[in-house]
Amino acid sequence: MGKKKTAPPVDKMQEETFEGNVDKNLKYRIDLKCKNKKQKELVKSIDANDIIFVEGVFGVGKTFVINSVALSYLKKSAETGIKKIILICPTLEVGQMHMGLLPGTLEEKLQSHVMNELDSMKKILDRSGNQAPNQILDNLLKQGYIEVRPISYLRGASLADSFICVSEAEEFTKEELFLILSRFENGKMVISGDPLQASRTNVRNGNSGLLHAMERLTNMDRVGIIKFSEEDIVRNDILLNIYKKWKD
Repeated sequence: MGKKKTAPPVDKMQEETFEGNVDKNLKYRIDLKCKNKKQKELVKSIDANDIIFVEGVFGVGKTFVINSVALSYLKKSAETGIKKIILICPTLEVGQMHMGLLPGTLEEKLQSHVMNELDSMKKILDRSGNQAPNQILDNLLKQGYIEVRPISYLRGASLADSFICVSEAEEFTKEELFLILSRFENGKMVISGDPLQASRTNVRNGNSGLLHAMERLTNMDRVGIIKFSEEDIVRNDILLNIYKKWKD
């Protein structure tokens, strides 16, 4: 096996001088400033491991940190070996609130399910000081640097040289999450979710793939386990109070 490639630590995720034949679509800046120790711990775990499970309530910055690191790894492809970002999320709606059939191509339909992920990336690019963040993201999508994959198309696939972001993992059953894990070849896979927000009955009734993985795969080599608590909420102070009242 070759030497494991990692990106520079979070405090060095700054703009660099681009030389040689660097794809113009990767000439962007990522400037991530972690807001607490747990976010720093997440970044370090991604650097140190191949597969990382992240459990946390809303508002702790899971998506923002994960996507920042993913974009940084992609930008430094020559160092990290990451050639694309793959987004995997459940293609389902919440409860009985259905929107009906979505128009457009398969690609357009899939992007609607990862809209929050893409919005997060736009925000990251914007806050990092990039001009035209929307155009940067559109180019990454058009050139195939960011790819959306539904779980129904994963069987038989082999995901290599990619930073794989599995979001809303609280919705996956044990069988579904095992399928996703079995497709990993190399690169990084970060699986994140909030069990409190699971909407599928069979997942809530003891068949949560995320909770099963975090219980069974602890202390494994090259596997990271990160758990955020309500005390790590950084989005808005009111969310902490809402969380506490909601659970009582």
